[in-house]
Formats: sequence, C-alpha cells, structure tokens
Amino acid sequence: MEKFEPIIEKYISIGISTDNIEYAVTSVKEGAKRAHIIENLTSDYRGMNIFQSMDLLDELFEANGGEFKKENRGGYLYGALFLLIGLSCTFYICYVLLFGGVIIRPVLVGGGAIIGTITGLSFIFKSLGGNYRDEDEPFKD
Repeated sequence: MEKFEPIIEKYISIGISTDNIEYAVTSVKEGAKRAHIIENLTSDYRGMNIFQSMDLLDELFEANGGEFKKENRGGYLYGALFLLIGLSCTFYICYVLLFGGVIIRPVLVGGGAIIGTITGLSFIFKSLGGNYRDEDEPFKD
C-alpha cells in the first residue's frame, strides 16, 4: 500500500472521492481489466470523468508493476503443463532408445514431445516478456 500513497494523496487533493480511489486500488491489485475498472469509475454512481479515471489507472498500474501482471500467470501454468508433457515424452523416447524396447505409438509420442516442448517454451517466453494475454489461452471456450 505504501507505493500507492503518493498517488492516493495526489488524487484526493484534486478532489476525487476516497471511495473511488480505494475501489481503483483494490481492482488494480486484484488484476481486474482496465475497461471494467474505467466503466465502473465513470458510472453515474461514482461520477468520475474518463480522463481522470484513465490517468489514475495509468499511475496505479505503473506502481503495481504493469497492467497485465496477473494475466501472465496463466502463461506460466500452461507453459509448465505443456513443457511437462513434452519433456516426459522426450524422456520416454530416450529411455527406449538407450535401454532397448519398442516405442508404443511412436507418432503420438514423437508429436507430443515436439509440440509439447515447443508450445511450453513459447508460453513461458511469452509470459516472461509480458506478452501473454487472455486470448492466448489454449483451452478457452
């Protein structure tokens, strides 16, 4: 909360309601979408104009570490899942080749190894770069 104090004091001195600022701060901390927060701040109940709410959100997101900070968590999750699948298939192939045996369904296992590893790494690198978004989710309805 200390990183938000100067921003809160600035907007209180401008004349913005404390309730509006507290709502914006908690929404930013929870990772709510910008459009949703702006819609609520500019509603008739809250009474802020669009420019004030956008300026407030810009400063709050900057202080919190970025607008899409919480969205990247899904990229890490899916990246780890796909990487686990890809690396386990790769391990199975290497084990069979080193110690002998027959690979059961080689096309499926080989495809899982290649696709899982590449997809997992791409999700993790997207998340590290801050480029993972909700539309990147692989199992979206």
